[in-house]
Parts: sequence; C-alpha cells; structure tokens
Amino acid sequence: MNSRENLIAIGRSRYLYDAIRYLKSIGYTFKAIITEEAYEEYDIKHHDFEKLANCIGARFFITKVLYTDEIIEIIKGNNIRVAISANWKFTIPKKFLDLFECGILNFHLGNLPDYKGNATVNWSIINGERHINANIHKMDPILDAGDVICRKAIPITDDSYIADILKQAEEAAPLLYEEAVKKVLEDPDAFELKGSVHGLRCYPRLPEDSQIDWHQNAEDIHKLVRASGHPYSGAFTFFDGEKVIIWKASYYQPQEPFLAVPGHVVAVDKNTNNIIVACKNGMLEVQEIEHMGKRMPAAALIKSIRVRFKFKSYV
Repeated sequence: MNSRENLIAIGRSRYLYDAIRYLKSIGYTFKAIITEEAYEEYDIKHHDFEKLANCIGARFFITKVLYTDEIIEIIKGNNIRVAISANWKFTIPKKFLDLFECGILNFHLGNLPDYKGNATVNWSIINGERHINANIHKMDPILDAGDVICRKAIPITDDSYIADILKQAEEAAPLLYEEAVKKVLEDPDAFELKGSVHGLRCYPRLPEDSQIDWHQNAEDIHKLVRASGHPYSGAFTFFDGEKVIIWKASYYQPQEPFLAVPGHVVAVDKNTNNIIVACKNGMLEVQEIEHMGKRMPAAALIKSIRVRFKFKSYV
C-alpha cells in the first residue's frame, strides 16, 4: 500500500468515523471529510467529524451537495482514486461517481442483493434472518446495486438485540474498509459478489411502528422488542393510558393450554421481578421496562394479574 494514497470520506455515523481514524493510522491520507446532520440515534455528530478533520489536516464540508467546484478540485488536484462512504442520505449523481477510478466504497448492513435501503438491521431481525452481512460495496446510481467488494457475516440469534449487531458491525467496519480499499486499488474491477438492481427493498421504520400489538404471536413480538431497542426508541405499549417501553423480554412457552385476552398480565414473579404477558400464541416474559422516563424491572410497575397492556390507535 502506498502510504501517500489520498482518500476522501463521505457520510455519517460511527462506521465512517472509526474507519477514517483506522485508515489514517495505517498510512492513508484524507484530503476531505464531507458530512451532513446526524440522525438522533447516531452517537457521532457532524461536530465530531469536524474535529477529526482538523486533527488529521483534512478539509471539512457539511453539505447536501457533492458535485461542487471546490470538492471536484480536491479530488482531481490530489489524484484521489477512491473514496469511502457510510450513511450518506442523498442520491449521488453518476457524474460524481465517475470522478473516482476505483469508485466510492460504501458500508452497508444487509444481505445484498436483498435488504437494500433503510432500517435493514431492524427488518432483518423482524423477518427472522439468521445472519446479516456487513458489506463494503461500490456505490451505484441505483440504490445499493453496486458490486460487493468484501463482506462479513454477523450472526443473529434468538437473543440478539439490535445494539449487539450494531456493535459487531462497528468493530468489523474499519477492517472491511481496509480490505476493500486495497482490493480496488490493486484492481478497480475486483468484487466478491456481483451487484444487482433487483432484490428486496427496505423502507424506513417510524417510531410508531414499534408499538406492540399483543394480538400477534409471542415470537413476533419478541423480535419486535429486539429490533426496536437501543439506540432506537424501544418497543412500547400502554398501561392505564401511559406509555411503557419494553427494553428486554424473552419468548415464554406456557406448559399448559390457556385462555387470556392478548395483553393481559398472567403472572408476576416476585423472585425475578419479571412479568408474563399473554399474546395471541404463547406468552412474553418481560424483564425490563421504562415508565415515565425511568427504567425498572417489570414487576416494579406491574404488581397484579388483574391488569392489561393495550394498543393505542393513531388513526
């Protein structure tokens, strides 16, 4: 690797931030960092990228537009053959992509060529996928259709919460970027998996999509809890008209047949401080909740089996 190889970074999130720091530490030079306002759940904000740019001597831009004279001059004037990207929320025009001999290498979580688009980790848990790929792929004018340069599978178990998967992805990202940059600099046409314009497209999930419908199967509700956890706002329900967030729960299979209205609390365990809630098919053991901004064991709030969680319509 040429220690003087110049790169630029485009995007947001910790994936990109940590990759810049790592690639800089092994000899790459960043000539520009281009970012935009972060989503609320991101722990890395635009001012963190600005500090990093100042620290490593890179130009800093906060903008929605990439194809500007100033940015083009940096790319051409520094012979930048490849860029790295993550979580850039705007369409990148082909004329900008074509400025890079080796492409723009984007980090994407999802089993490409499926799981293109948004909220791919959330959807993967909800759909019961058993793994999710952390990919570095070439950006393409069509969303997530570029060739995958390298990837790493992250297992999804019945106990995996979204924060667990995101942490593993964050740990994998810098080394995947290193592998991908090296590959395309040696061979601009290199790939591990050919990209495709076809495949499952995922669309954004809104906070209200995490409301629990107790008339669903217990296994599906458990998936929703795991898919909606930190850093997102959590799966929620209503008790006595007040919102309750369920942060931790597990699927509970009753040993005998039962009759209960979905959402009804059927047991309060004073030893574990857990509660058991009836669902359409099976039950959910709820361990940790949040009520009025305070996290607590479920049994700290729910003390009787003569109560019921309810669904609130937004229509």
